[in-house]
Amino acid sequence: MDETDAKILRMLMKNSRTPYREIAKEAGISDVAVHKRIKKLESEVIKAFTVLIRQQALGKSTTCILGIKCAAGEVGEIAAKLAEIEDVTEVYTTFGEYDLVVKLRSGDISTLREVVEGKISSIPGIHQLRASIVFECYKEKPELVMC
Repeated sequence: MDETDAKILRMLMKNSRTPYREIAKEAGISDVAVHKRIKKLESEVIKAFTVLIRQQALGKSTTCILGIKCAAGEVGEIAAKLAEIEDVTEVYTTFGEYDLVVKLRSGDISTLREVVEGKISSIPGIHQLRASIVFECYKEKPELVMC
């Protein structure tokens, strides 16, 4: 990946719908070259083109971060089960106080409670679960910061 590819990626991270013509002008290459570079980046670097949604607009106004301690050797299996739950948006295996860190979004506290108590707490191998309710999100940035 060279500086031109990095410039293209920065533009796409700001707005993945940027026209090739605009990218070509900024990068100093042709539209065809932009197309070829993006196709190559899609196979090697770009994971997906996506949309960042205002969760409240979809009725998912309550966000919770869970720290979970698991039985030895069961982290991967538990992570896979958590990933199947609809309200769970992110699952990370971690090194530190918790084996897993999980982000979930629900419509309200009552629904969140149903998910945590009814679906998550009942997964075999979970030894401890700590929940933190998010009051307000000041920054949500899914893209990687590039130099």
